Amino acid sequence: MKAGILYDEIFLKHDLPGHPENALRLKYFLRSMSEYPVKVVKPGPVSYDILRAVHDETYIEEVKISCRENAPGFFDPDTYYNAYTFDAAVMAAGACELGVELLLSGEFEAVFCAVRPPGHHAERNRAMGFCIFNNAAVAAVKALNSGVRKVFIADFDAHHGNGTQHIFESDDRVFYFSTHQYPFYPGTGGISENSDHVLNIPLPEGSGDAEIKKAYGRTFKEAFESFSPEILIVSAGYDLHADDPLTGLEVSDEGVRFVVSTLVRSAKEAGIPILFTLEGGYNLYALERCGRITFEEMVKN
Repeated sequence: MKAGILYDEIFLKHDLPGHPENALRLKYFLRSMSEYPVKVVKPGPVSYDILRAVHDETYIEEVKISCRENAPGFFDPDTYYNAYTFDAAVMAAGACELGVELLLSGEFEAVFCAVRPPGHHAERNRAMGFCIFNNAAVAAVKALNSGVRKVFIADFDAHHGNGTQHIFESDDRVFYFSTHQYPFYPGTGGISENSDHVLNIPLPEGSGDAEIKKAYGRTFKEAFESFSPEILIVSAGYDLHADDPLTGLEVSDEGVRFVVSTLVRSAKEAGIPILFTLEGGYNLYALERCGRITFEEMVKN
Protein backbone atom coordinates (compact mmCIF):
# COMPACT_ATOMS: atom_id res chain seq x y z
CA MET A 1 0.00 0.00 0.00
CA LYS A 2 1.09 3.59 -0.58
CA ALA A 3 1.68 4.69 2.99
CA GLY A 4 2.39 7.99 4.70
CA ILE A 5 3.21 9.13 8.22
CA LEU A 6 2.11 12.50 9.52
CA TYR A 7 4.50 13.89 12.11
CA ASP A 8 5.83 17.15 13.55
CA GLU A 9 8.38 17.79 16.27
CA ILE A 10 5.83 19.89 18.16
CA PHE A 11 4.41 16.56 19.37
CA LEU A 12 7.56 16.06 21.43
CA LYS A 13 7.22 19.42 23.20
CA HIS A 14 4.04 18.41 24.98
CA ASP A 15 5.96 16.55 27.64
CA LEU A 16 6.17 15.80 31.33
CA PRO A 17 9.14 13.55 32.18
CA GLY A 18 8.09 10.78 34.55
CA HIS A 19 4.47 10.89 33.38
CA PRO A 20 3.35 7.73 31.52
CA GLU A 21 2.29 9.80 28.50
CA ASN A 22 5.60 11.48 27.68
CA ALA A 23 7.57 12.39 24.56
CA LEU A 24 9.71 9.25 24.63
CA ARG A 25 6.65 7.22 23.65
CA LEU A 26 6.58 8.75 20.19
CA LYS A 27 10.34 8.64 19.75
CA TYR A 28 10.42 4.91 20.42
CA PHE A 29 7.35 4.22 18.29
CA LEU A 30 9.01 5.88 15.29
CA ARG A 31 12.46 4.29 15.71
CA SER A 32 11.99 1.85 12.83
CA MET A 33 10.18 4.26 10.50
CA SER A 34 13.20 4.87 8.24
CA GLU A 35 13.36 1.16 7.38
CA TYR A 36 10.10 1.27 5.42
CA PRO A 37 8.99 2.99 2.20
CA VAL A 38 6.75 5.52 3.89
CA LYS A 39 6.65 9.22 3.14
CA VAL A 40 6.73 11.58 6.11
CA VAL A 41 4.39 14.57 5.79
CA LYS A 42 4.38 17.61 8.07
CA PRO A 43 0.83 18.59 9.09
CA GLY A 44 -0.61 22.01 9.88
CA PRO A 45 -3.00 23.10 12.60
CA VAL A 46 -6.55 21.80 12.42
CA SER A 47 -9.07 24.11 10.78
CA TYR A 48 -11.18 25.87 13.36
CA ASP A 49 -14.48 24.82 11.78
CA ILE A 50 -13.57 21.14 12.01
CA LEU A 51 -12.37 21.44 15.61
CA ARG A 52 -15.53 23.35 16.57
CA ALA A 53 -17.65 20.59 15.04
CA VAL A 54 -16.07 18.15 17.51
CA HIS A 55 -15.57 20.30 20.62
CA ASP A 56 -17.47 23.13 22.29
CA GLU A 57 -16.06 26.55 21.45
CA THR A 58 -15.80 27.51 25.11
CA TYR A 59 -13.77 24.38 25.84
CA ILE A 60 -11.36 25.09 22.97
CA GLU A 61 -10.80 28.59 24.36
CA GLU A 62 -10.31 27.24 27.88
CA VAL A 63 -7.58 24.92 26.65
CA LYS A 64 -5.92 27.73 24.73
CA ILE A 65 -5.97 30.17 27.65
CA SER A 66 -4.76 27.54 30.12
CA CYS A 67 -1.75 26.67 27.96
CA ARG A 68 -0.96 30.28 27.03
CA GLU A 69 -1.42 31.88 30.46
CA ASN A 70 -1.48 29.26 33.22
CA ALA A 71 1.03 26.59 32.17
CA PRO A 72 2.14 24.23 33.46
CA GLY A 73 -0.83 22.54 35.06
CA PHE A 74 -3.38 19.75 34.91
CA PHE A 75 -6.84 19.59 33.36
CA ASP A 76 -7.63 16.60 35.58
CA PRO A 77 -5.44 14.43 37.84
CA ASP A 78 -4.14 12.51 34.80
CA THR A 79 -4.01 15.11 32.04
CA TYR A 80 -1.19 17.66 32.13
CA TYR A 81 -0.48 20.67 29.96
CA ASN A 82 2.46 22.95 29.37
CA ALA A 83 3.09 26.00 27.22
CA TYR A 84 3.29 23.82 24.07
CA THR A 85 0.24 21.64 24.68
CA PHE A 86 -2.34 23.69 22.80
CA ASP A 87 -0.08 23.95 19.74
CA ALA A 88 0.64 20.21 19.87
CA ALA A 89 -3.04 19.36 20.29
CA VAL A 90 -4.25 21.48 17.36
CA MET A 91 -1.42 20.04 15.24
CA ALA A 92 -2.36 16.47 16.25
CA ALA A 93 -5.94 17.13 15.19
CA GLY A 94 -4.61 18.83 12.06
CA ALA A 95 -2.61 15.74 11.19
CA CYS A 96 -5.79 13.69 11.22
CA GLU A 97 -7.59 16.29 9.11
CA LEU A 98 -4.77 16.35 6.55
CA GLY A 99 -4.49 12.57 6.67
CA VAL A 100 -8.07 12.25 5.49
CA GLU A 101 -7.44 14.76 2.71
CA LEU A 102 -4.42 12.80 1.49
CA LEU A 103 -6.35 9.53 1.58
CA LEU A 104 -9.38 10.86 -0.26
CA SER A 105 -7.16 12.48 -2.91
CA GLY A 106 -5.58 9.09 -3.57
CA GLU A 107 -2.06 10.18 -2.64
CA PHE A 108 -1.96 7.45 -0.01
CA GLU A 109 -3.94 4.30 0.71
CA ALA A 110 -2.89 4.23 4.35
CA VAL A 111 -1.63 6.90 6.73
CA PHE A 112 -0.42 6.84 10.31
CA CYS A 113 -0.85 10.01 12.33
CA ALA A 114 2.11 9.77 14.71
CA VAL A 115 0.75 12.36 17.10
CA ARG A 116 0.59 13.42 20.73
CA PRO A 117 -1.39 14.16 22.85
CA PRO A 118 -3.72 11.23 22.22
CA GLY A 119 -7.43 11.84 21.79
CA HIS A 120 -10.03 9.12 22.27
CA HIS A 121 -10.96 10.03 25.87
CA ALA A 122 -11.53 13.71 25.05
CA GLU A 123 -15.21 14.63 25.31
CA ARG A 124 -16.87 17.58 23.59
CA ASN A 125 -16.19 19.82 26.57
CA ARG A 126 -13.64 17.98 28.68
CA ALA A 127 -10.02 16.81 28.64
CA MET A 128 -9.40 13.49 30.34
CA GLY A 129 -7.22 10.41 30.31
CA PHE A 130 -4.15 12.21 28.83
CA CYS A 131 -6.33 13.47 25.92
CA ILE A 132 -7.03 17.08 24.91
CA PHE A 133 -8.78 17.06 21.50
CA ASN A 134 -10.36 13.98 19.95
CA ASN A 135 -8.16 13.25 16.94
CA ALA A 136 -10.14 10.27 15.61
CA ALA A 137 -13.35 12.31 15.80
CA VAL A 138 -11.69 15.12 13.86
CA ALA A 139 -10.76 12.64 11.14
CA ALA A 140 -14.32 11.32 11.01
CA VAL A 141 -15.86 14.79 10.76
CA LYS A 142 -13.39 15.76 8.03
CA ALA A 143 -14.35 12.63 6.08
CA LEU A 144 -18.08 13.32 6.45
CA ASN A 145 -17.62 16.97 5.45
CA SER A 146 -15.71 15.78 2.37
CA GLY A 147 -18.62 13.69 1.10
CA VAL A 148 -17.91 10.33 2.72
CA ARG A 149 -21.24 8.76 3.62
CA LYS A 150 -20.13 6.13 6.15
CA VAL A 151 -17.15 6.12 8.52
CA PHE A 152 -16.00 3.11 10.56
CA ILE A 153 -13.88 3.78 13.66
CA ALA A 154 -12.06 0.82 15.21
CA ASP A 155 -10.44 1.38 18.61
CA PHE A 156 -8.09 -1.30 19.97
CA ASP A 157 -6.72 0.71 22.91
CA ALA A 158 -6.97 -1.15 26.23
CA HIS A 159 -9.07 1.74 27.54
CA HIS A 160 -12.53 2.45 26.14
CA GLY A 161 -12.73 5.53 23.92
CA ASN A 162 -15.55 7.19 25.79
CA GLY A 163 -15.09 10.52 24.04
CA THR A 164 -15.28 9.09 20.53
CA GLN A 165 -18.34 7.01 21.35
CA HIS A 166 -20.18 9.91 22.98
CA ILE A 167 -19.40 12.36 20.16
CA PHE A 168 -20.99 10.06 17.55
CA GLU A 169 -23.56 8.08 19.52
CA SER A 170 -26.43 9.96 17.85
CA ASP A 171 -24.86 9.96 14.36
CA ASP A 172 -25.52 6.69 12.54
CA ARG A 173 -23.14 7.65 9.72
CA VAL A 174 -20.30 6.68 12.07
CA PHE A 175 -19.85 3.14 13.39
CA TYR A 176 -17.75 2.88 16.57
CA PHE A 177 -16.17 -0.51 17.34
CA SER A 178 -14.07 -0.91 20.46
CA THR A 179 -12.20 -3.72 22.18
CA HIS A 180 -11.01 -2.79 25.67
CA GLN A 181 -10.32 -4.08 29.14
CA TYR A 182 -13.45 -4.00 31.29
CA PRO A 183 -14.20 -3.04 33.98
CA PHE A 184 -11.40 -0.53 33.77
CA TYR A 185 -10.76 3.18 33.27
CA PRO A 186 -12.79 5.18 32.28
CA GLY A 187 -15.65 2.92 33.39
CA THR A 188 -17.59 3.07 30.11
CA GLY A 189 -17.82 0.62 27.24
CA GLY A 190 -20.17 -2.05 28.58
CA ILE A 191 -22.41 -3.98 26.23
CA SER A 192 -25.42 -2.06 27.57
CA GLU A 193 -24.12 0.95 25.60
CA ASN A 194 -24.24 -0.87 22.25
CA SER A 195 -26.57 0.22 19.47
CA ASP A 196 -26.96 -0.23 15.74
CA HIS A 197 -23.74 1.76 15.22
CA VAL A 198 -21.86 1.22 18.49
CA LEU A 199 -20.29 -2.16 19.21
CA ASN A 200 -18.27 -2.50 22.40
CA ILE A 201 -16.40 -5.74 23.07
CA PRO A 202 -15.48 -5.52 26.77
CA LEU A 203 -12.68 -7.95 27.59
CA PRO A 204 -11.70 -9.19 31.05
CA GLU A 205 -8.20 -8.73 32.38
CA GLY A 206 -5.83 -11.38 31.03
CA SER A 207 -7.84 -12.06 27.86
CA GLY A 208 -4.70 -12.40 25.74
CA ASP A 209 -4.38 -13.30 22.08
CA ALA A 210 -7.25 -15.78 21.96
CA GLU A 211 -9.94 -13.22 22.79
CA ILE A 212 -8.48 -10.38 20.74
CA LYS A 213 -8.18 -12.66 17.69
CA LYS A 214 -11.77 -13.76 18.12
CA ALA A 215 -12.92 -10.14 18.35
CA TYR A 216 -11.11 -9.01 15.19
CA GLY A 217 -11.14 -12.25 13.23
CA ARG A 218 -14.89 -12.63 13.52
CA THR A 219 -16.87 -9.84 15.24
CA PHE A 220 -15.04 -6.89 13.70
CA LYS A 221 -15.16 -8.40 10.22
CA GLU A 222 -18.89 -9.03 10.44
CA ALA A 223 -19.62 -5.49 11.64
CA PHE A 224 -17.26 -3.91 9.11
CA GLU A 225 -18.66 -5.79 6.14
CA SER A 226 -22.26 -5.20 7.22
CA PHE A 227 -21.76 -1.45 7.62
CA SER A 228 -19.93 -1.03 4.26
CA PRO A 229 -17.94 2.10 5.19
CA GLU A 230 -16.01 4.33 2.81
CA ILE A 231 -13.09 4.96 5.17
CA LEU A 232 -11.62 3.14 8.18
CA ILE A 233 -10.23 5.21 11.06
CA VAL A 234 -8.25 3.40 13.75
CA SER A 235 -7.55 4.56 17.28
CA ALA A 236 -4.29 2.67 17.68
CA GLY A 237 -3.67 2.16 21.38
CA TYR A 238 -0.79 -0.23 21.94
CA ASP A 239 -1.45 -0.53 25.66
CA LEU A 240 -3.25 -3.77 24.88
CA HIS A 241 0.27 -5.26 24.82
CA ALA A 242 1.27 -7.74 27.53
CA ASP A 243 4.29 -5.61 28.49
CA ASP A 244 2.26 -2.47 29.15
CA PRO A 245 2.62 -1.28 32.76
CA LEU A 246 -0.84 0.31 33.04
CA THR A 247 -3.11 -2.41 31.67
CA GLY A 248 -3.80 -6.13 31.78
CA LEU A 249 -5.07 -7.42 28.45
CA GLU A 250 -1.87 -9.46 27.93
CA VAL A 251 -1.78 -9.37 24.12
CA SER A 252 1.51 -10.50 22.51
CA ASP A 253 3.42 -9.07 19.54
CA GLU A 254 1.69 -11.74 17.45
CA GLY A 255 -1.70 -10.62 18.72
CA VAL A 256 -0.95 -6.98 17.89
CA ARG A 257 0.14 -8.02 14.40
CA PHE A 258 -3.10 -9.97 13.95
CA VAL A 259 -5.18 -6.91 14.86
CA VAL A 260 -3.24 -4.47 12.66
CA SER A 261 -3.06 -6.89 9.74
CA THR A 262 -6.79 -7.59 9.95
CA LEU A 263 -7.61 -3.88 9.89
CA VAL A 264 -5.27 -3.09 6.98
CA ARG A 265 -6.35 -6.12 4.97
CA SER A 266 -10.05 -5.42 5.57
CA ALA A 267 -9.66 -1.89 4.26
CA LYS A 268 -7.74 -3.06 1.22
CA GLU A 269 -10.24 -5.79 0.39
CA ALA A 270 -13.06 -3.26 0.67
CA GLY A 271 -11.18 -0.82 -1.55
CA ILE A 272 -11.21 1.96 1.05
CA PRO A 273 -8.44 3.99 2.73
CA ILE A 274 -7.30 3.52 6.32
CA LEU A 275 -6.07 6.10 8.82
CA PHE A 276 -4.37 5.22 12.11
CA THR A 277 -3.93 7.72 14.91
CA LEU A 278 -1.76 6.99 17.94
CA GLU A 279 -3.53 6.61 21.27
CA GLY A 280 -2.04 4.75 24.28
CA GLY A 281 0.91 2.45 24.89
CA TYR A 282 3.29 3.04 27.77
CA ASN A 283 6.10 0.49 27.56
CA LEU A 284 8.76 2.04 25.35
CA TYR A 285 10.20 -1.20 24.02
CA ALA A 286 6.76 -2.65 23.29
CA LEU A 287 5.93 0.59 21.47
CA GLU A 288 9.06 0.24 19.36
CA ARG A 289 8.10 -3.29 18.35
CA CYS A 290 4.49 -2.27 17.71
CA GLY A 291 5.68 0.55 15.47
CA ARG A 292 7.73 -1.91 13.45
CA ILE A 293 4.78 -4.31 13.21
CA THR A 294 2.42 -1.54 12.12
CA PHE A 295 4.70 -0.09 9.45
CA GLU A 296 5.42 -3.58 8.08
CA GLU A 297 1.72 -4.36 7.79
CA MET A 298 0.91 -0.98 6.23
CA VAL A 299 3.43 -1.31 3.40
CA LYS A 300 3.17 -5.03 2.63
CA ASN A 301 -0.59 -5.36 2.23
